[in-house]
Parts: sequence; structure tokens; C-alpha cells
Amino acid sequence: MSQNKVVQLAPKYWKALELIEEGTLSIKEIAKSIGMSKWTLYELMSGNTAKTGSVGELFYSELRKMHARNVSKVKHLHKDNQRLALIKLNERLRELHAEKKPTKAASAEVCKILNSIGKAQPNVEITNNSWAYTKGLTAEELVYEFQRLGAIARSTLDGKGIQGTFERGPGDVSGSNERRGQLPEEP
Repeated sequence: MSQNKVVQLAPKYWKALELIEEGTLSIKEIAKSIGMSKWTLYELMSGNTAKTGSVGELFYSELRKMHARNVSKVKHLHKDNQRLALIKLNERLRELHAEKKPTKAASAEVCKILNSIGKAQPNVEITNNSWAYTKGLTAEELVYEFQRLGAIARSTLDGKGIQGTFERGPGDVSGSNERRGQLPEEP
């Protein structure tokens, strides 16, 4: 082990991490409160070990742990809030269902509730270690799917439409300068 290797962070770095997690001060204010330049703190937070050395490595590691804890807390709160909201919505829907003769206002409320539930349900989450969206696709199929989606996105931006397939020899590409789907000009 070399002499320059830092094995733990100094108290001012722990204070910076604590203030960052608290989230009430700006980076500039945090840096000033611990006697550090804001640029040094930025370098520490970005994990730039070329400029910050082993201190930066340790600081960044602790920052990532802190971020993971916060993400976990937020996910838990979100799920709990969603559960509580769904319980309340369920209670209200039961009350509306129990009415003998529903009114237009009750029907409108049911629609609003259904819209709220629909907006809350679709949830796509892709994390750094999750590749579930590739399930069932080979590497080659994934490349082709990426190319297909890229072509759709490009055609949306340039307004030319998606090129069709034509019977041609291998390697031939239909004219890319042709504008498709345009109406002829009237005289």
C-alpha cells in the first residue's frame, strides 16, 4: 500500500456529503461552508479521480451509496403513496357504485378516477443493471429493432416518410432525394 493512499474521508468531506443529502444548500454554499472551492466540490461529486485522487474516489463512492439510499426511499414512498391513493379511490368508487341512481356528476367523477388510475399505472423503469426490455431478442434482432426505430424517428423529423422496399439487387438503395406522399400541385 502506498503512502499517498487515503483510507477514510476527513470530517469536512463527510460534512459536505451530509449537506448534499440534506438538499437545502446550493453546491456553492456547501463548498463555502466547508472551506472548499465549488469547482473542487464539483470534481469530487463527478468522480473525477484524475484531479481529486483517492479522496475523490472515496467521496464519489459515498455519494453513490447516498444516492442509492435516496432512490430506495423515494421508491418506497411512491409505492406507499400509490397504495394509499388507490385505497381512497376504491372507497370512493364503492360509494359511487352504491348510489341507486347515478348522476352526471358521479359519472364524470368515475371518468376522472379512471383517467387518474390509467395515468398512474403505466410505468417503465430501466436501471443500469436491468436489460429486461431485450428479453426474447437476439443481439442481431436487437440491432435491427434499433435501426427500425431510428428510421421511424428520422422520418418523423424530416417529413419524407419511411422508404418502402423495392425489388432491386443487393446493395441498392431507393432514391433518398425523392419526396413521398406529396400531392401534385394544381395548375
